[in-house]
Formats: sequence, C-alpha cells, structure tokens
Amino acid sequence: MTNPNDAIKKVAQATTRREKATKEKRKRKAAIQIGPIPGVIPFDGLRNPLSRSDKAYKSGMLIRTKANGFMPSVALNDSEAEEAVKIEALLQPNVYDVKCQPYKVKLPGEKTRAKSHCFDVGIRLECGTYKLVYVRGEVSLQSRTTNTEIAEIVRRTPKDAADEIVVISDLSFSRVYRDNNRRIMMCHLMPDADADQAVVELTRHAAKRVRLENIVHESGLPESTAWQAIMRMIGAGRIGTERDAVIDYPSYIWST
Repeated sequence: MTNPNDAIKKVAQATTRREKATKEKRKRKAAIQIGPIPGVIPFDGLRNPLSRSDKAYKSGMLIRTKANGFMPSVALNDSEAEEAVKIEALLQPNVYDVKCQPYKVKLPGEKTRAKSHCFDVGIRLECGTYKLVYVRGEVSLQSRTTNTEIAEIVRRTPKDAADEIVVISDLSFSRVYRDNNRRIMMCHLMPDADADQAVVELTRHAAKRVRLENIVHESGLPESTAWQAIMRMIGAGRIGTERDAVIDYPSYIWST
C-alpha cells in the first residue's frame, strides 16, 4: 500500500523541480541576434551578450578600428562598464583593435556542467601589445569569491593568450565621464585631420586655460566642424578638460 505522505512528497518535489526549471529558463533569456547589415562587419565575439534584461544594461554599437580599415563593425556590450571600456579604448590613437568577448578560458567544474569564462574585451595596441580585460562591478570586486574566481581565471589563461590581463571596475568611469565619451565617440566616427590639427594649434597658443567656445569661434571653421574636432582631441588626450563635468561651450580646455 502506497504511503500517502510519500505521494505528497513526490508531488512536492516535482513541483519544486518545475519551479526551479522555470526560474532558470527566465534567467537564460534567448540572446538577441543582430542580422546582417549591408556594409557592416558582423559581430564576431565568442559569446553573444545581448539579451533582454530588466536588471542589466545591454547595448550594441558600431565601431571602427585600424585593424579593419575603419569599416564599421558591430560591437555588443554586456554592461555599461564594458561599453565604457571599449569606447575609452577606441578614442586612443595608439589602439589598433578592440574585440568583444575575445577569449574563453575553461574552468574546473562538475563533470556534467563544465564551467568557463569569456573575457569581456580584447585590446591590441599599435606596438603589438595585447590586453585581455575583465570588467566587473566594484561591489563584486570587493568580495572574496570574485577575487578567488579572478585568480583562477588568470591562472588558467595561457601565457600566450595575452601580454597582460587587466581588471577594470565599473567605478573607473563616472556617469558624466561615460556620457561625455559617448558624445566624443560620435565625433570620432566623423574624422577630419585638418580640423583636428587646427584646434590643437589654437589651443596650444592660447592661454593656459581657455573656454571651448573661444577656440570654436577663433578657428574660422564651421561651428560644428570645430566642435567635433575639439571633442575628438579631448578623447585622444591632445586637449585637456575636466572629464567628470559635462563638456560644453563654457568648459575650460587646455593643451596637453
């Protein structure tokens, strides 16, 4: 004779398993696939981080690098910090290439469920140096579990995979800094070497600190052209300004 308690226990266990499976399914929302875009190099990362989320920041953008002849290519970001790291790298004149989800490391785990970690960003400099970047929130980086995980990832990453492994916190860039960089990035996608040189020279011969609007007006260039050139040169580090304040016409700038 079947024990009623055993039957109830089985039903409860089955219900719990279904609930767990449903929760897992919700967590693993299907990745959003970006279809072919004419004239644009498709996303080539090892892992597609783009999915619907009511908690995490996900984004996509077009980038241009020297490695692909400045043709536009799709970049996908798993977090706002990851996006900020890529934009910061793309603005630097000595960066040759920026890769998304470039390298996967196998980690120890259960036999039935192998673990791995995919680095968030790969950055290659013009000198040939290659860096793998691990991006994580500062709160997480303060935990012993995360530090143990990072140490394991570094230990299991082959020495020939990169010249350097860099850990970057989401607090490396303030919100205003990130917003400024997004605007600089838009200007970066519209290069004008002559305008860049003109505003750099003007800033160099101006007072130690000069308002951005003064250089725009004194340049003799169309206002939008001068503005974009100044923004590009701020991003490239050739013109300095307070990056954690909103960059606008009243902002003070200086030669670096």
